[in-house]
Amino acid sequence: MKTLLVAINSKFIHTNLGSRDLYTYAKAQGKDIELLEETIQTPLLTVLAKITSAKAQLIGINVHIWNRDYVFALADLIRQVNPNIPIFLGGPEVGFTPETGFAKCSAVDYIIMGEGEEPLVSLISGLEQGATIHNEHIAVRRDKSSWQGKPAVFCDMSKLLFPYEDLEKVVREHKILYYECTRGCPFNCSYCLSGITKNVRRRPLDMVKKDMLRFVKAKAPLVKFVDRTYNLGEDYFLPLWRFLASLATDTVFHFEIKADLLSEETLAFLDTVPKHRFQFEIGVQTTNPKVLSAIGRQDNWSWLSHNIAHLAQKSNIPVHLDLIAGLPYEDLASFINSFNMVYGLKPTVIQLGFLKVLPGATITQQKEQFGMVYQQGPPYEILLTKYMGYEDLRFLKVVEDIFDHTYNSGKYARTLEYITDEVYKKDYFSFYGDVAKWWQKNHLEDKGHSEREAGLLLLKFVEESKPEIAEQFKEILRFDVFTLQPNWRPDCFTWHTEEMREKTLSFWRNAELVHKYFPAYEFTTWRRARKFMPMEVFKYAPDRPWGGTHYIMADYNNLSKYYEIKEM
Repeated sequence: MKTLLVAINSKFIHTNLGSRDLYTYAKAQGKDIELLEETIQTPLLTVLAKITSAKAQLIGINVHIWNRDYVFALADLIRQVNPNIPIFLGGPEVGFTPETGFAKCSAVDYIIMGEGEEPLVSLISGLEQGATIHNEHIAVRRDKSSWQGKPAVFCDMSKLLFPYEDLEKVVREHKILYYECTRGCPFNCSYCLSGITKNVRRRPLDMVKKDMLRFVKAKAPLVKFVDRTYNLGEDYFLPLWRFLASLATDTVFHFEIKADLLSEETLAFLDTVPKHRFQFEIGVQTTNPKVLSAIGRQDNWSWLSHNIAHLAQKSNIPVHLDLIAGLPYEDLASFINSFNMVYGLKPTVIQLGFLKVLPGATITQQKEQFGMVYQQGPPYEILLTKYMGYEDLRFLKVVEDIFDHTYNSGKYARTLEYITDEVYKKDYFSFYGDVAKWWQKNHLEDKGHSEREAGLLLLKFVEESKPEIAEQFKEILRFDVFTLQPNWRPDCFTWHTEEMREKTLSFWRNAELVHKYFPAYEFTTWRRARKFMPMEVFKYAPDRPWGGTHYIMADYNNLSKYYEIKEM
């Protein structure tokens, strides 16, 4: 029986790990199976044409929060052009509540619950034999008793094959490569589906290392581990980290970790990791103990903050922290406190998220207790609770938009440090809150803004609301624009282009001076030097008293660097 798996991704750069695992496993079991990956941007009729041309006898589609409506519409189209072909769905959007999947999509015949490798093979085999499907992990539309089954758990991770038989093509298309070396989560966060199957299973380390070498050999730019908590068991995760750190590669490896589990030994090792070899995502969600207890999280803030601050200070590993608005017992004041505590750790990115009340998650059983009102369809986002009203959550949406375009862009680091630390005296949220109020007053929240536009809007905000610091703010902002945003010269700033043209030429003609700053630098052409290492004069330079004259050379080959040329 020829089976076609259809994976609908949210963006072209994504790859669908779940569908790829199903495909490689079923193929290894001797099943005739193909995989089709598309995106929600692809027209439905285009995907339908590809599906029908495959001449499959069984079609399966993954269903996630980002593609549910698209998939349901696609399944209905498939049913219209081929009334007799069996269709099955799988994925978190239907796998925990199959009754909802059947109710929302009349075209589907089967729903696989949980981790689908073994149930898929069972389904194919049963249909090949013409047998009635009886599997506790497969819900059958015509048999409502089967809807009471339970999610499957795939126990032997060594049986999973490398999911990228098209690795070179995927790398050539600059797609993100997702990977997992563990499944399951021992924690019980009430808003999450990962902890429903608690037992954590591990892929043998020797197999993981071989897989990593394949990524490195293919020059994959980014490998994202999707393990819900990667750093469980130092005897497992630390040897792999050491192995990855030892490789000669430009590949970046992304991990989602629980930072309070990092030991001093692990921190000492992480200090030695090559810059940007790893990047970490850390779910803080809230620092309020009552809220943490209500959602079933067990975080040690003392260790968590210590370890995050350590990682952020070393700066060789980008650190991405998550906060969630709309949690039980969390009012606006509590969220602001969490924001300020997390911001004070100075991570690379802070993601301001909003609670998603996912079907099948424990928190859905507490919606009345906490007065939760949320979208009934994807993305199931919270609208209000007993503790945080709709207007407060809408206000935080405005803050989120400003924050993403400024702090999270990484392009206004010194500007934001100056105004939050020096002007707002480390009351971080007050600054972003004031900008958000100004944003709303000027009706800017419904307009799309680029990162560049957001920076210039910050300048307008300061000029209107804090004119006493406008001159210094503007100069620091100009410094950030010059050093962090190559070849952008907004007209609202004063630039010294002609003066710097002569001084820069003079610098590059002085071989002794050039080699003082760049011992290994080899001059190529004047045009290239001017383009990638331009010079500008400022009244500001980091770690210098305000005022004076500072000749700054940017390095557009490495935006983390700049040079103050003191001999000018």
